[in-house]
Amino acid sequence: MWAAVHVDWLTSFVAVAERGAFLAAAQDLGRVQSRVSEHVAKLERELGVVLVDRTVRPVRLTVAGEIFLGRAKDVLATLDSARAEMAALRGTTYGTVRLACMASAAAAFVSRLIDRFGKVEHNIEVQVLEGPTATLPEMLHRHEADLAIVPHAYVANVPELQWVPLWDEPLRVLVPPTHRLAAMSSVPLAELAGEDVVTPGSGAGARGVSPEIAALFVAAGVQVGAGRRVASPHTLVSMVRSGLGVGVLSELAVRLTGADGIVVLPFEEPSAVRHAVLAWLRERRNTDAVQRLFDFVVAARVPDGAVRVSAGS
Repeated sequence: MWAAVHVDWLTSFVAVAERGAFLAAAQDLGRVQSRVSEHVAKLERELGVVLVDRTVRPVRLTVAGEIFLGRAKDVLATLDSARAEMAALRGTTYGTVRLACMASAAAAFVSRLIDRFGKVEHNIEVQVLEGPTATLPEMLHRHEADLAIVPHAYVANVPELQWVPLWDEPLRVLVPPTHRLAAMSSVPLAELAGEDVVTPGSGAGARGVSPEIAALFVAAGVQVGAGRRVASPHTLVSMVRSGLGVGVLSELAVRLTGADGIVVLPFEEPSAVRHAVLAWLRERRNTDAVQRLFDFVVAARVPDGAVRVSAGS
């Protein structure tokens, strides 16, 4: 039976399991959705069991699928290790590296970095995984990502994770043109007292303020009104434009979304910055491929609008 099972079938199945959707899996793999569906269906026929419950959204693994997922990952990991070992004999580095990152970093930094990295490391494939900022550390814990570009506040108090600093970028205040703050040249943190705020970090309209921004308010002794966290910077800008709250967003995210119909203002306090770091699971031994990408990320030019931060600063 196993002679008939293709590696592509396994990679498609694992991607569907991790992403919870055939379309998202296809996008991650650079394949069309129909091909991914075909791979999973052929694998199910070969095994004689249903692996994926397609009647729910997001799709779920069946009991058989849960059991088989671990086996499929083991097979793929063994093949990847074998390729790396053979590549080492040839004096080259081979493998796949999964890099999770926040949306603003993916657009302003990672796309350019992967292009340059690919010209140097022809045998290393980089898979970029995007998601709500709050889910990025979870990707590391679940071994779905090898490295993650994430705000420092999300990993600072997680002992299982290690990190190195990459850059700082200023946080901005976003308001509609008619808001009382719109005419100010810069905004003191205290001016947000009692204001409803919208911040990035989580999906599904989660309540509260994202950790990196909440820490600023706590340090300044500022009590804001209702807080709402959203997964997408575009959603945040749309909510601000509709008058649903004052937005707080990083410089890179503002550049990603644009500022049509809103006013973007700097904070008065120099401490109002996002600290971007490169994080990884402390217990995990990096492959040569992961180490190559790690070194490349740390040495790369930071995005426009950000300031490089070294490990010793």
